[in-house]
Amino acid sequence: MEIQHRIARAIGTTRRVIPGYFEKTVLQRLPKTGAGSVVVGFENAEELEKALVIAKWEAYSHPAVMAGTEAFITKDIRGLQGIVELVDLPTETVVVLDDRKDTGKVSATVKGVRGKDVDFTVIILGIEQDEEVVFTFHPGDPIVPSPVQATPGLHGKSVAISEARSMGLDFAKII
Repeated sequence: MEIQHRIARAIGTTRRVIPGYFEKTVLQRLPKTGAGSVVVGFENAEELEKALVIAKWEAYSHPAVMAGTEAFITKDIRGLQGIVELVDLPTETVVVLDDRKDTGKVSATVKGVRGKDVDFTVIILGIEQDEEVVFTFHPGDPIVPSPVQATPGLHGKSVAISEARSMGLDFAKII
């Protein structure tokens, strides 16, 4: 199956199998509502979704892509890097734990300015309920996903960088 059709089908399957998840993922990539790396050149979710469907995608390999998933890359959608390593931040930086996509895992977020222009976007597909869905998409290379379970009280909690790192978090999304 052509990659473009496969991605379009995975988007539809994601909407059906995980209601609301794809919509939250798209909003997370728009500059006004985003966290982490964001796309540029799109005013709303509908424009971005259309661009994802019509983009020319190619198979993509990267060490941070989890086993059991497949990644694809396009140069048709660019963005701004929005990930920083916690070790590169001042120790007094406040980290806020976040599960805005309701994945059951929290990520670290920090306030800041997004970084360099990235001339490509990666989309990662995987299996959920025995069907292929979109796990995520973002400008720039993937990072290893958060291993931290979103136990009650963690979403929205502010912690020190040292605590975030002791939980197993290495990166923060810029908000």
